[in-house]
Amino acid sequence: MEHFTAIATFVAVVDAGSFTAAADTLDVARSVVSRRIGALEARLETRLLHRTTRRLALTDAGKLFYERAERAMSQMRDAEREISQLRDEPSGRLVISVPMSFGLTHIFPALPALKLRYPKLELDVRLEDRQVDLLREGVDLAIRIADLDTSSLVARKLATVAHCVVASPAYLARRTAPLLPGDLQAHECLIYTLSKTPGTWRLRCAEAPEWNAVAVRGSMHANNSLALRELALAGMGVALLPDFVVARDLAEGRLARLLGDWHATELGLYVVYPTRRHVSLAVKAFIEFIATRVGAHSSQFAVEPARRGKSVSPSDRPA
Repeated sequence: MEHFTAIATFVAVVDAGSFTAAADTLDVARSVVSRRIGALEARLETRLLHRTTRRLALTDAGKLFYERAERAMSQMRDAEREISQLRDEPSGRLVISVPMSFGLTHIFPALPALKLRYPKLELDVRLEDRQVDLLREGVDLAIRIADLDTSSLVARKLATVAHCVVASPAYLARRTAPLLPGDLQAHECLIYTLSKTPGTWRLRCAEAPEWNAVAVRGSMHANNSLALRELALAGMGVALLPDFVVARDLAEGRLARLLGDWHATELGLYVVYPTRRHVSLAVKAFIEFIATRVGAHSSQFAVEPARRGKSVSPSDRPA
């Protein structure tokens, strides 16, 4: 640090034209300026300045060193200014990992508004139904729809995602609607292959705490909820899907909710990031934006108060 301070002092002396003027600029004693220049010349083993009682003159080595040092100081000032701007306005590249279904239904429709609000953000949104290693893969934050266990990751819970059993009117015109979970065994079920137990749906009645594990079968399997939604809309079978995927279809009658007194396992909707230290303004801005976005669509979620600062790690695959 003393070496860099001496270089900055040397540039100030040349710019000011004298030791005294440089001392006033730096708000230090003239003797301090003289000592720093002497130490710099001793380190370089080269005289940088010719000193007379009337003026200072750069040596040839001093001219060369000043040109390089002044350029470096200018670049440092530019860097400090850019960092200051980062603190004032969200900017720079933001890498986000998002489950495909949630990304297509909620994140991408929101990106135009996000970009309009923060035009200096450069967004790299990765749709992937897998658990990414944020640090190893250079991901700034991720959306998780999962049960979470304790780890070094920091998470903010945005909502609770409910799941429901659905089928299309066309399917129900051909088959008797199930009244109890066990009735699903007689139906063509659409299987989500990224579930921990694809062939088992866990349901329970609001009046009883016990879970009913129902073995389901079907000839159509997919690793994406939106794909299963398309199959359900086409009358291909019964599906167990997140509310945020089918909320509009249920409201507009394209799908019907089955087993209304029975509820499937609920998962948390989280935003996770590696550390709570030195969180960039871009990360903070995205988190607040998506939290507001989820709140605006609360009818599609069973929203719970966010819990800030909890350390978690994903243990289930995203929906």
